Amino acid sequence: VFHPRITSYGRRIWAAVPPFLLVAVALLALYYRRPRGPVIAVLILLALAGGVIAYGYLRPALTVITRTHFLKSRWIGFHAVPRDRVHQVVTVDKLLPPRPTSGKPRGRPYLWLVTETGKRAMALDGIVWDTTSLKSFADLSGAQHVNFKQATPEQVSTHWPALVSWHVRYPRLRYAASSLALVLVIALVVWLTFVQTTFQ
Repeated sequence: VFHPRITSYGRRIWAAVPPFLLVAVALLALYYRRPRGPVIAVLILLALAGGVIAYGYLRPALTVITRTHFLKSRWIGFHAVPRDRVHQVVTVDKLLPPRPTSGKPRGRPYLWLVTETGKRAMALDGIVWDTTSLKSFADLSGAQHVNFKQATPEQVSTHWPALVSWHVRYPRLRYAASSLALVLVIALVVWLTFVQTTFQ
């Protein structure tokens, strides 16, 4: 049984900041603007959505190696992968950005369970898991362990094309899309509450 180390919570809290910001904006709009009708329902829905997303980052995480399966906790139950389906375990101590900048390279650890056809059966993200936990998991898996000290998504994809997901390959696109969505939602909330309270 594996739990994330307490040091991982710093990364997880930073990841949960944008949805917490959404919750704060929705609650402040409810408190200060006092909207009515469908606007209040939209604001409550947005606050709940932000809370759920933040909980997704901060919720307890757990992985288990049993005699027959690898298990990873989900919102409800576990994602289970039969051990005989896993051909390799690939870990990266530092998965670098697609275009590393000059200076000291920064990256997060990652782990993938790989099938015989080279497809991803399970992934453990460095936001939640640290290098030591991932290496212990890989060593106890019983599968062939391939470790990179550091690599870019493209370097990993050279060996396993279907391994790295799109949001890891294109982090800037993901961050830009999520930031734009957050800004648009906040602007919509402010506009709805302003319009309703102004023209009542």
